[in-house]
Parts: sequence; C-alpha cells; structure tokens
Amino acid sequence: METNRRVMCPENEELANYLLQKRQELADKPKGITENTDKTLSKAYNNICKAQHPIKTLKDLHDVKGVGKWILVLMHGYFESGSGSSEPEDITIKGKKTKGNRRYLPQKNSVAYALLITLYRETADGNEFMHKQDLIDAAEASGLSRAPIAPDKGKGKPSQFGSSSREWYSGWSCMSTLIKKGFVVKSSCPAKYMLTPEGKEVARECLMKSKMEDPLGNLVNVERLSEPDSQNASVQDLCQSDLDIEETNAKVAFQQKKSIDVPHDSLERKPSSDGLEANMNVLSIPPLSFCERFEDVYEVILILDDREQFTSQGARSKKMLEKICSEFKIKINVRRLPIGDGIWIARHKHLSSEYVLDFIVERKKVDDLRSSIRDNRYRDQKLRLLRSGLKKLIYLVEGDPNLSEAAESIKTACFTTEILEGFDVQRTSGLHDTLRKYGYLTRAITQYYKLHLAEDLSRYPGVCPPFNEFIQSCQDLDKMTVSDVFSTQLMQVPQVTEEVAIAVVNLYPTLVSLAHAYSALEGDVCAQEEMLRKQSNNAVSSVASKNIFRFVWAD
Repeated sequence: METNRRVMCPENEELANYLLQKRQELADKPKGITENTDKTLSKAYNNICKAQHPIKTLKDLHDVKGVGKWILVLMHGYFESGSGSSEPEDITIKGKKTKGNRRYLPQKNSVAYALLITLYRETADGNEFMHKQDLIDAAEASGLSRAPIAPDKGKGKPSQFGSSSREWYSGWSCMSTLIKKGFVVKSSCPAKYMLTPEGKEVARECLMKSKMEDPLGNLVNVERLSEPDSQNASVQDLCQSDLDIEETNAKVAFQQKKSIDVPHDSLERKPSSDGLEANMNVLSIPPLSFCERFEDVYEVILILDDREQFTSQGARSKKMLEKICSEFKIKINVRRLPIGDGIWIARHKHLSSEYVLDFIVERKKVDDLRSSIRDNRYRDQKLRLLRSGLKKLIYLVEGDPNLSEAAESIKTACFTTEILEGFDVQRTSGLHDTLRKYGYLTRAITQYYKLHLAEDLSRYPGVCPPFNEFIQSCQDLDKMTVSDVFSTQLMQVPQVTEEVAIAVVNLYPTLVSLAHAYSALEGDVCAQEEMLRKQSNNAVSSVASKNIFRFVWAD
C-alpha cells in the first residue's frame, strides 16, 4: 500500500493519516492483515487523497468512492474524537436505518433462551460453569427449547439427504451469539461455559417475562404453566424451593393425618379423548394431606427394567449406575417392569408406600428400532404405552440414525411418533448419554412436583396409582382381548394411528358394536361417515372417520 500520496485537500490530511494508523493497527495484530483487506484500505486511502472537497462528516466519507460500511465503522472513532464534525447525524447505509441500543433478549422457547436459563439454574445450584455436553443435555431435558439443541452430524454419503452436517440444523450454533453479546464466557479446554453478570441479568429478565420462578430470588409467577402449550414443554420451568420446612419424623403422626380418599375407579384410568394434548396440570399426584409438601413426604426414584442389558452387566453396570446417582444426587432401583424401560415412582419417606408418577420412557437403540419397525413390534409397543394410563410418554432413540441402512424409515417413524401420536421423542448418542439423560429427567421431574404441588391441590383431579396396582394393570395388557384385536385391525386403516384406534375402541369395544351403531343410522351415509368424529369430540379426524366407515361398512 502506497503511504506517501499527496492529499489534494489539505483538510483531509489528518483523516488520511488516521486511516493509515488504523491499517497499521490491523497489521500489528497476531493474524496480520489479509491481502483483500489491504486492497480495500488502499483503495479507500487513495480516494480520500484524491478528494477535492473537505470530508467533515461520516456522510461525506460515505460519498467517497471505495468507502463501504466496514470502512465507516473503522473510521467512526475519528469523527467521535472531535477531529471531524461533531454535528449529530442519522446515516442510512444501503437502505438500513440505524437502530437504537436495545439489549438483545432471546426469544421465548428458542435455543438461546434454553441455554441461558439452564446455565442460570446451574449457577443457583452452586455450579459456576458447565461443559458443552452437560449443558446440551440439561437444556434438552428442561424442555425449554422447541428446536433441537445438539449438533446432529451425519456420516453418510454427501449426496444423501440429511447425511451432511450442513443439512441438519444445530441449535448449539447460537452459543456464539451469546458469547458475542457478552452473556456467556467460554474458557479452558475442554471448553467451560459460564454466565457473565450481564448474562445473569438477561436470564432473570427471561424468567420474569415467562412468569417463571427465579431460583436465586423470590417466586415471580407460575401462571404460564396453566397454558395449553405447556404440554410440549415436557418438565420445564422447574426451580428449587428456597423455603426450609421442618420434617416430621414420627411414622405414627403421618398415619394419623387424614389422607385424600382415592376412589378405586380413579385408578382404572383410560386415555382421554383429547389424547396427549392435555395440559401439564392434569398430571396425577400422589396422596397428600392438607398443608403437606411433596418434598417433605416423598422422594422420587427412577425404576429401570432389569431386562435392560446395561442393568445386568455385573460390576461394570453397578459402577455406571452409582456414578449417575452420585453425580445427579438421585436414587435408581432395578426391577422387572411389564411395560416400558423406565418409570418414576414417589416413595413415602415414612410409610414406604410407592406411587407411579405420570412419566414413562421407552428406550430404543437405532438397530432395535429398525427391527421393531419391520416386524411391527414398534406399533404394538407404542399402543401398550398409550394404554398404560400414564400421560407423559417419552420415546428415547439411542444412536445415530444416519449410520443405519434404514435411516429414512427411522426418521419418519420418529417424526410420526412425536407429531401424530404425541410422544416426547428424545435422542442420545450412546449409553453414557442415555444414563445422563435419565439423570437430568429425574432431577427435572422432582423439581416439577416440588414446585407445582405447593399450589392448590384441587387443580389435580387424578391420583397416582400404587406401584403394585400399576404393575398388575400393565400385566393385564398382555392378555389379548377382542378389543385388542379390533384396535390392531383399525390401525391397518389409513390415517388411523394408535391414539385414534384407542379413541374408537373406548367408544365401541368390538367390531360388532361399531357395526350396530352404523346400522342404527339407517343408510344416512353422511352421518355414518362423520359419526366417529362427532362422538369422539374430534379425537378421530374427519378423514379417519370416513376411512373406518368404509373399512367396516364397505359395499
């Protein structure tokens, strides 16, 4: 770059020298200055020297040929320092208006929103920083983000759909925005992420706007959890209680308290016609007496099926589970489960009675999922989960679908399971990641019951079934009935999912009873086609209702 050009207008000589000074500062940096940057600066310098008129404002500089937005930002300090005109101005560059200095606030249920609040809650628990994978796991388990967080890098051929890392959205990329905004600091190797004071302030503001509890302060508001869309939020908005409550140690005292009377019929629960779109507030609760707090009476325990391979591998298995229990401060028991691979129970601290909470998880390795899709176990297992009566159904897929020969079938199955059937589909990279996911879910479920059961118990109509009764009812599901055969037949009809089949069987347990109902309409085809949709309060779609009528009553 030529640095001794003659400046045509003497008033611009100081400006030209300032540009040379900025170029030198860039050149002195460790990365140096690139050839293209040097050419850009050289062109701007030459045109400033050639200018016939004084350049007194940023607008005058913008009119110089070869001076773009980047040069204007670089030279802004010259005019701010008083060397140029101090006259205030509102410059519009390439049609973009200058914006006010409004602070960036992540959008609700975005990935940035989830990461900030998760870091903030960990700070409240005494953890100053989090590693990347721990942060991703905790943020996903919280359910605060509606978009996936973990990077999903495929390893297949570049020409295959979804096999390139660029073709899959990674919510984690927003972490760079949080770092640039000064909300998060990244340090060390492996990387550690921690909130700055400004980041904590933004996280508090997010909690306040979402009407959630601040774990480092007083309760803000929890009305948001009564909104219908909170079902998709999994077990989010969970905070630790700051109140210290005295514990009653005498077993007799608990026996003398008057418990809630539980009608036997309430334990024989069937899925509602509204499917899994129910509000989080309809989750069942274990029996509580007046003024009792959940955390004072119960402890949450994760129960894993003893047929899971990793639970029966001797010392290695025991060591893995002990590590998760120690890290997350939770309890894990291994028992035989007739349905699902994991459930959560609330055990009474004094009476030792156990109640099954409204959460169940089915774990599938990618290869096992592929096999179950082929032999139809996949649909049967989901149907049994839907009939279990538990409301929060979690389908955990372990492994990378892109490495499977049936990658597209597996992705389609996951999409159908989540969107059409209302399951909460979670994905993990391997066994270690799965166990950590269990840890985060257990902690989040515990916090959920701590927070919400402090409110009016009358809003919770259902009561959790005792563990033994739940096991017995699930074992009865293995007995094939006429209704079971009918529901399996219905699922062969287009547009009829497991949930739709259950809604129909709840109305008409057998094919004969449904045929009699059609016959009672005496040939009114329109009424017959719409009958199931109307009687199920739209749990059965119009298309499915017509297809079922044609299946049963076809000429």
